[in-house]
Amino acid sequence: MYHILIVDDEPRIVNMLYEQLLDWRLVELEVYRAYSAPEALSIIESTKIHIVLTDIHMPGITGLELQAKINKLWPRCKVIFLTGYNDFDYIQQAMRNGAFDFILKIEEDDAIIAAVNKALTSLQNEMVLEQYMYRAEQQLQAARPMLQKEYLWSLLQGEMPRSQVTSERFQELYFPLTRHAKVMLVAGRIDQWPDGTRPTDKSLLHYALENIAVEYLDSTKHMICSFPTSNFVWFIQPKNNKGEIGEAEWRACVTFVQGTMSDIQSTYEKLMKLPISLSVSSAAVDWLDVPVQYVKLQQSLWMGLGPGDGIIVSEQDSQSLHGGGGAHGMGRIKQEVVLHLRKVKQLQTCLESGDKEPFAELYKEITELAHSCLANSDYHPYVIELQHALIAAYLSHINQSELMQTLSERMNMEPLLGKRCFQSWEEAETYFTKLADLLFSVKGHEQRNRTGRILTSVNQYIEQHLADNLSLDVLADLVALHPAYLSRLYKQSMGMRLSDYIKTVRLNKAKELLVHTHLKIHEVAVQVGFETSYYFSKVFKKEMLLTPQEYRERHVN
Repeated sequence: MYHILIVDDEPRIVNMLYEQLLDWRLVELEVYRAYSAPEALSIIESTKIHIVLTDIHMPGITGLELQAKINKLWPRCKVIFLTGYNDFDYIQQAMRNGAFDFILKIEEDDAIIAAVNKALTSLQNEMVLEQYMYRAEQQLQAARPMLQKEYLWSLLQGEMPRSQVTSERFQELYFPLTRHAKVMLVAGRIDQWPDGTRPTDKSLLHYALENIAVEYLDSTKHMICSFPTSNFVWFIQPKNNKGEIGEAEWRACVTFVQGTMSDIQSTYEKLMKLPISLSVSSAAVDWLDVPVQYVKLQQSLWMGLGPGDGIIVSEQDSQSLHGGGGAHGMGRIKQEVVLHLRKVKQLQTCLESGDKEPFAELYKEITELAHSCLANSDYHPYVIELQHALIAAYLSHINQSELMQTLSERMNMEPLLGKRCFQSWEEAETYFTKLADLLFSVKGHEQRNRTGRILTSVNQYIEQHLADNLSLDVLADLVALHPAYLSRLYKQSMGMRLSDYIKTVRLNKAKELLVHTHLKIHEVAVQVGFETSYYFSKVFKKEMLLTPQEYRERHVN
């Protein structure tokens, strides 16, 4: 969709050009009119304009002065000047100031359309991929630290698809760590914040901790990430640019990191007067196992050893304290449960956005995990926790969408409302599957109904206000949508352009008035929204292959 503004202090010229451009069907255009430079300024100050057709000679503010203001507001706007035979000096100045083209006011339709089409082509060429890729690369460099942090946070939370944990992705984000090697994790937290600590102060204290850690871990490759709360994670690999990292190198790296943690802890507490707690991996893990490893380290911090603040714990310490890592300890399956409890929130997001396939994939993961937990009676409480998490996600979505009454008419909602308990996981799984199918069906139906109501409102307004301004902006305001989105929605749903529908309704009403009233041709034109009888006759003949008068004579008995 392109916006074109026509500016001239002669209404006849403005209206003629307006009608010519409206009749041009090759490109989606929204055409604006201004009968003075001040009126044009009020339009360009509130609306992005892509092309301006303007007279050079206008009272008050000249076309050249208007051009300068346009250049400031919309530097990419193409200004085409409407000129007379004696405007050569003005044309030279306008071209020096960046004018795109000029056309004589007496030019035929084809010349005017050619100039506009040339401007459109220039706009499109300026948007070539190379330019945008270059700008995107510049922005990417500035945003890279944040993108790295978001990637690692998603990985830690178990939200990163396996297909995205690749060497190519690491290279794109300029990670100093390598994907083909394992990685060692240290999870930590700042235990206490002084009273009255502001968010900006917390950020500074996190940066201070990062700087201390970087200095102590200088003999390793590492990435250090602090997160919005008090938490932070360090990702560490041995410095090795020769290829594979051997077991001896890993043992040395793990020993070094574990031995260095107390130095980092004491230095930070001494300089910043803040206690930190650290949980250190006992070995390196594959990147795909990072989410589970992070849960293990977090659990070590939650459970603690000795005093509540300033602890340092390794996996061996944690496993020894809590019964080992076997069938009766914190086995891997329990960390998987923690990760999937976090993912349940993603199910709610899928329900809200109507993404059925991602929902089904994630829901399958959760149900398979539940079946794994059922195989061991020690894990049965985790199945109950998953079940309640699913209830909370479904119920939250249903309440926010105000669908409780609608769903209650088609399905028993008592299990969600705590009025009845599931007798088994199998019963719960069947219930949640059925409820999801119903939610997606209802959501799709609601979306179609809402779209239908919006387009019906637009069509009714058009039919009842044919003589009024039916610009895309007016119709979009009517239904509280962006003009570009309304245009796309209308075409997708109705199979025709909105402007074509307006023209069809106007012509149908015009045919009715021509046959059943004695209105003159120019009166019919005004009543159906054509500003001049000339343009009305031109459009009518093009569509009906008859002039309005010929149509009347043929159909009136």
